[in-house]
Amino acid sequence: MQNQERRAAGRAAVPSRAVPHSWLRWLIRRLGPVVGVVAVAALVIVLNPVQVGRALTHFDRRMIPVILALYVGIYVLQGARWHLLLREAGARLRLRDSLLLNAAGQTITALIPLGDLTRALFASSASRRDFGTIAATVTVQELTYTLMLVLLALPQVLTLRLGVAIVALTAAGMLAIVIILTVSPVFRAVHRLVARIPVLNRLLPAIEDLQHETADLLHRPETLRWSVLDLARAAFAVTAFWLLVRGLAPGALGWWPAGFALALSSIGGAISLLPGGVGASEASVAGLLILLGVGAGPAGAAALTQRLLQTGMALGLGLAAYLVVRRRFDLGGLFQVTRRQPRRIAA
Repeated sequence: MQNQERRAAGRAAVPSRAVPHSWLRWLIRRLGPVVGVVAVAALVIVLNPVQVGRALTHFDRRMIPVILALYVGIYVLQGARWHLLLREAGARLRLRDSLLLNAAGQTITALIPLGDLTRALFASSASRRDFGTIAATVTVQELTYTLMLVLLALPQVLTLRLGVAIVALTAAGMLAIVIILTVSPVFRAVHRLVARIPVLNRLLPAIEDLQHETADLLHRPETLRWSVLDLARAAFAVTAFWLLVRGLAPGALGWWPAGFALALSSIGGAISLLPGGVGASEASVAGLLILLGVGAGPAGAAALTQRLLQTGMALGLGLAAYLVVRRRFDLGGLFQVTRRQPRRIAA
């Protein structure tokens, strides 16, 4: 009974505003993309625009259809894995709907930090399930996907001492997140800390709900069993990235080193809190490729081309999917995740 009351209290927060103050929302939605573009421009200047441009002109365009097909496969795998997690969370959606909602959420993910919560909002509205429950599925999925990327980076890590340190820190950070979400005494300690921090303490109801639901999902055998889809998604992502670099600098990078570079650059972009990791991700990609022996020109060109393809696919597929499901499920606007206010319901 007490657990039910706690879970009901945790659900006191429904889709909440990710950024409590209007000026912060303005910074994220206006200055965030500008900072990213400036960072990318600075990267090109540092790496020599002439060399980057030369590498781009020599790109093997035969790779583009294969890379685009792999990106589509990535979204299908992500949506299928999410569908299974949604089913475990009690959201009874058809596979087609889960795939479309997942794709629709990618539109905003490419534009603002925390945009991945938009697909949780969409699924919550479509399935009429509590937002905290659905947000937990996104949290679990991205944790396991990142773990799979790290695993694919391990063969290359063995040859780079610096890589060992970085991946070890990443793995430790992921483990810490899992412990916080699944071990109640640790979560309560973090909860007390967050309660003392202005602004963040307003998100406590949503955080409580997220912890309850995430812990529940992580303790289910089915959650781990279907992680094979996250592994397949990570392998598709590495292959797409490897082919991209191969099209710019044939023979300069192997598949396992490509996995290493993609894993670390993805983590760097995620922790930057920039929209889609713009700027931070490109700098990480270029720097890691140069470290692995790829020339500065092709490295910069790879970073730019990857961003162009990823953002283009996210916006194109996402907007098309959003238009399909918007009226069917009476979805809100794309930017609702930054506008919704926390509100409470009776326990």
